[in-house]
Formats: sequence, structure tokens, C-alpha cells
Amino acid sequence: MSIKTEITSLKDASYQGCISAERGQVIGQYIYNTCPMFLESVPEEVKAQIEEGQMLRFHENHPAQYYTMDYVPCSADTKGAFKVDINVVMSHSQQEFGRMKSEDPVKHGVHAKWRKDWSTYKSNRMTDLRKYVKAYKDLLEGKTTTRASTKDFEVWLKETVDTIKTRAKTAKGRGDTTVNDSVVNAIVKAIK
Repeated sequence: MSIKTEITSLKDASYQGCISAERGQVIGQYIYNTCPMFLESVPEEVKAQIEEGQMLRFHENHPAQYYTMDYVPCSADTKGAFKVDINVVMSHSQQEFGRMKSEDPVKHGVHAKWRKDWSTYKSNRMTDLRKYVKAYKDLLEGKTTTRASTKDFEVWLKETVDTIKTRAKTAKGRGDTTVNDSVVNAIVKAIK
């Protein structure tokens, strides 16, 4: 599947954003209907299917790379070249990957980059899915987000005094030597 990556105008960007939001709603609904406890605890079989989908897309965005036996990047048609992609990298258990560090540090370095990128990608996409499911669940339950009214500046300022005092006390407790009691007291006095 290909995603339109060229945005031609602000109007087009807005239009694409609408499509993206609507797809998020459909995704959230499907996941919630398939696994209602998704936000609390994801069963292993559900997690495995989700990771398969994530890996499929990750592979599309990060195509295979080819290397010589010395792990020098090369083209696919180079004699003796072998392929490294997310499937190859993740086929090694955590223990095997750990052993690679001492047994074949160059290979470990190549694989480590892939594993790190995959881990970040997977985590970010799971966060996206949770957001979609939460939005759908909130819609289903009729929950709406209401913004608190803006406080008068004077009220906000007086509440800030307590925050300043608390943060100064916490910082001093941590051994922060930059806390200046006379400055804190002057600020509090000025606000009151």
C-alpha cells in the first residue's frame, strides 16, 4: 500500500489530515471491537498480530540492505551478497543478539541499528493505536473533553506561589544548590 507523500497545498494538507483522522477512527473501532480490553491489557495473540502488521509496514519503509561477507554495504547483485532486513534481524533471539556483540561485533552493530529503529517504530505505532482506541471508546461512552475555564491572572498567580514554594523545597531536598531562599521569599512576597 502506498501513502500519498506529496502535499501540494495547505488545502491538500488539510484534506489529507481529515482522511488520516477518519482512518484513525475506523482503526480504533476495529481494534476495540476485536479486543475490548486493549487499553488495559493486550493479550499475547493480539500483540503478535499487531506486531506482524507493524513489521510489515516497517519493512516497506526500511527495505532490505545487502552486504558482503565483511559487512560492507553492496548491491543485491554483488557476488556473495547477503540480505539484512527486519525479518532477518528479528529472527535472532535476544540471547543470540547479545552473544553477537562479542562473537561478531560488526554484525552486531549492523543488527543493533535495525533493532533500535524497530523498537522505536513499534513503540510509537502502539501509542498511535492506543490513542485511536481511546478516542473511539470515549466516543462510544459519550465522554467529551471540556477545557477548564481560564482563571483570572490574580488567582493563577496566587496558586503559583504554592508551586514555587513546593518546587524550591523539593529541589533543596535533592541537594540543588541553586535554590536561593531570598529570591524565593522575594517572589512570594511580591505576589502576595
